[in-house]
Amino acid sequence: MTHYYTDNNNLASNKREFDYYFDNETFRFTTDNGVFSKSNVDYGSYILIKTIYSRNLGNSLLDLGSGYGPIGIILKRFNPNVDIEMVDVNSRATDLAILNCKNNNTDIKVHLCEDILELDHNFDTITLNPPIRAGKKVIYSLYDKSKEKLNDGGHLYIVIRKAQGANSSISKLETLFNKVEVINKDSGYYIIDCYD
Repeated sequence: MTHYYTDNNNLASNKREFDYYFDNETFRFTTDNGVFSKSNVDYGSYILIKTIYSRNLGNSLLDLGSGYGPIGIILKRFNPNVDIEMVDVNSRATDLAILNCKNNNTDIKVHLCEDILELDHNFDTITLNPPIRAGKKVIYSLYDKSKEKLNDGGHLYIVIRKAQGANSSISKLETLFNKVEVINKDSGYYIIDCYD
């Protein structure tokens, strides 16, 4: 079975577009079969963006598991001075992210990559809407690698539903970071801020 967290470019294509509105700004996204939340920006991503877009995100941000790009693109619109990069393992998603960056006039570097440790620099902020269906082993590995790719004083922001393992994720994250705080809760979604 093919999932959005794998590279599935052989899946039949059926591109679609939709407009998305956030804080009086309009975005247009192109999506396709084989990517996460292809009909609209998912509620978890919305809550993550809403919670952090007006925070100090530092000078550099990595959107890990970026899909077709809504988190990075929306954050860039409101934080034009932050260097934002996006990474995903799904080549169809990264192709769409590149297209969506262009169509939304956002200057973001997009990487197709299996392992963020391959990136040659670290970041002040990392955002993650984890691929729950990939399982804990994959998700916890993303937590481990995110910790390694953060600059000193950096923040990892995660959105995860309570019903999909938020509490066990918090326990795992507490083994990596000095501070793990739930900074927002909405409709069962937790926004978790991890830092030292």
